This record gives sequence, C-alpha cells and structure tokens, in this order.
Amino acid sequence: MRGRFVLLSIVLLLSSSLSFLAHGDTPDNDENSHFEHNPSREKGTTNPWVEESLIERHATGQKNIRVTAITSSLGHLDTWQRQIGALDRQAPAGPGETFRHNEISSNGNEHRTFWLNSSLLPKLSRVSGILALLDAENSPEPYGILPLEPSPNTVRSGELHGANDAWEMGFSGEGLIVAVADTGVDFAHPDLNGTQARVGFQSSSYYGWPLMFDHNSMYTWMVDGKAYPESNTWYSDTSTIDFDNDSDGILDESGLNITGVNQSLSGEYHLGEHPDWRLRDKAGGEVPILVVDDRLPGVYETVWPDTDRDGWFGNETPMRPGEETSGRDTDGDGLWDVSAGLVYWVSDGLNGVPYGGTYSARHGYSDRIAGPGNLTLFMLESGSHGTLCASAISAQGVVDDGRVLGMAPNATISSIGNHYSGGALIGCLEIHCRGL
Repeated sequence: MRGRFVLLSIVLLLSSSLSFLAHGDTPDNDENSHFEHNPSREKGTTNPWVEESLIERHATGQKNIRVTAITSSLGHLDTWQRQIGALDRQAPAGPGETFRHNEISSNGNEHRTFWLNSSLLPKLSRVSGILALLDAENSPEPYGILPLEPSPNTVRSGELHGANDAWEMGFSGEGLIVAVADTGVDFAHPDLNGTQARVGFQSSSYYGWPLMFDHNSMYTWMVDGKAYPESNTWYSDTSTIDFDNDSDGILDESGLNITGVNQSLSGEYHLGEHPDWRLRDKAGGEVPILVVDDRLPGVYETVWPDTDRDGWFGNETPMRPGEETSGRDTDGDGLWDVSAGLVYWVSDGLNGVPYGGTYSARHGYSDRIAGPGNLTLFMLESGSHGTLCASAISAQGVVDDGRVLGMAPNATISSIGNHYSGGALIGCLEIHCRGL
C-alpha cells in the first residue's frame, strides 16, 4: 500500500499544471458541458484533480481526448466504461496468437489510460473512486538532449561528484538497479555491454531476461497486434517459419545460410527483420534475424542477426539469455563498431510480453500472447542521450583507454525507451517498484 501511495504522489508531483475540477466556473444545467461539485460523492471525499490541458481540450471542443485516470476503484471505472461503450478497441488475435483475460485487481490506487469523447469528461470526473485525471496526450519531453563537447578534453565526473570518495569507502553501486527513462540504451556499446539489469524474481516467467520496458512498442502490439516491419516499433515479428529439410545448411524457402548455427531442435527456424533503423542504415538495407530453439524443442531463446547482410548467420554473434547483445567489429580492434542492440525476450506461447498481463488487465484489454518464437523484443537507442546517461552511471572504462568510468560502475541499468515516443511515466515507475 505504501508503495502505491508513493507512486501516486510521484505522479501527481510530476504532472504539469494540475488544477481542481471545481475551478470556479458557474455551472449551467448541462451536466456534460461544465465541471461542478458532485454532492453524491461519499462524505469526506473531494473533487479529483484534472490537468489544465484536459480542461482546455474539453472547452475548445476537441472530439476525442486521451486520459489517464488515477482511481481507488478500477472496477467502478471499468463498469462505467462498459456501460457507455468507452473501452478502447483491440484488434482481434492474429495467426498463432491467443488472448488471455486477466482479472482486474483493485489493491489500492490504480490507473488506466484510454480514449474518451471529451463531452464525457465531466461525467468521468464523477465516477466513484476517481482521484485524478491526467492528459495522456502530453508526451514526456527531454531536457537538454544535445551532447556537449567536453572542455577541457578530460572526464572528471567521478571526481567532481564525489564518486571517487565513495569508491574508496567501498560503494560502487553493487546491487543497485538504475532505470534510465530516455531515448533507449545501446547495451552493445563496449562500455555498457554486461551492465543490463535482469529480472531477479525466480518465480517470474521472465526470470533471467533483461529488465527493460518499452511502452510504445507494447501498446502497439497489445492494441493493434503489430510489430516491425508492419509497424515501426522495437518488437520484431519473427513468425515466418523456414526449414532445412535436406540438412544442407541452406534454409529451404529463404535460401539463407545457417551453416555454423546451432540446429533447431524442433526443425523450425523463425525469421524476421531487425527493427533498428541505425543498423539498417549502416548495413544498407533490411537486416534478417534468425530465431532458433537450440536448447529445448519449441523454446526459442537464441537470436542471430545478419549484421553484414551477407545471407549467412554463422559468422555472427548470437543473442541469448546471459549474453543478449550482438554487434560487429569492422576494424579488427576487438570491439564492436556496429551494434545490433539487446534482446530482452522472445515469445514462448505461454505468456504475454513482460508487464503485459498487468497492463492489459488495468487498461481493459486482453493479454495478447504470441506463439513460440513469433515475437522478439529489442532494446535499442533512438538518439544518443539515453546511452550517455547510462554511461555516466555504469560505463566500464573499456573504450578510449578507459577514459570513461561510470560513477556507479557496479550498478546495472534498466532502460525505459523510447520514452519520448509514447512513453508512459506511471508504467515506468510501477514496473520497477512492483517488478514483473
């Protein structure tokens, strides 16, 4: 309960320009056009907060608005939405997909984000349990994302911030997980490779996989059932299946070379395309990826990117639990110059994407579950600022003769990205407070 109270408090503090619904206007007889005090509320309660931009959208007649409602009774909100037909639509399950309905939990304060006809905003404010209404169309904005050239050309951040003193006392970030809500993080960068945080709950279905969160990709998948290349997200559709029936090392349909790749124990090789535009730009076109069940039949955990687009996966670095990054050394110095990012989960046919069960129930959806090996989740970098922030925290001093060492080099990083393309602050906080 305490954790949920803190979560709500943080959200209310971070939300900009909040105001009371009862903002002084004189109500008329049209209950749909003005906010007013609701005398039917329980004794001792107050009118909820509403973000000023929501009031402006309502007043100017914007037809549909996207609202995040913070409520002490998700059940009451769900019932109200169903009664007026205001639940967000969800595309039907596609080939190889199943839907799972998860019951709504009402343990303290919860939240839900949805589209609403703006004329219904006053009525929404009077639904039992509503505490605050936030404008979900206000995307997070970066602050100063342009990197500055160091002057002088040295890196003394550890000294300037007192990290050196902390190291001497034995504090180096050991056991800490730092969430970077930014443009993403390139974990294949030599200074950050191995710093990825992992799901540590042994009872979790995602135990051992990297602890990452990408709201934009998750929302697109959950609601529309789309992944790259059908939609420009960081989830890759790897549902195309190929075979090597004659065991010649060449896939029968695609003609891709799998010589040197661990054999698929089920005989089914899953194919897709890498969702990183930077990698595609460097490689000169779409980059094929191969997903293989080389440990247990039907359990797809190993991903091979064809970073040089030569049609052969055997000369690549595979990505799998425990070693989830891949890249290519182009100048022979032993360090990757081309990044293929990080894989943080491959669908197993039993579970939805990480956090998807909680997210779907809270927002009135069914959890969309992809077939085994049909969906591959990447954490990438859309700019540079997220990787710069992660380096300031946990850089390992590998490149440039060890010039950059993070202030907490033994801490691990959980990336929230791309936070500026449809990011959800409350979900970011919750997934790290409550876990997967």
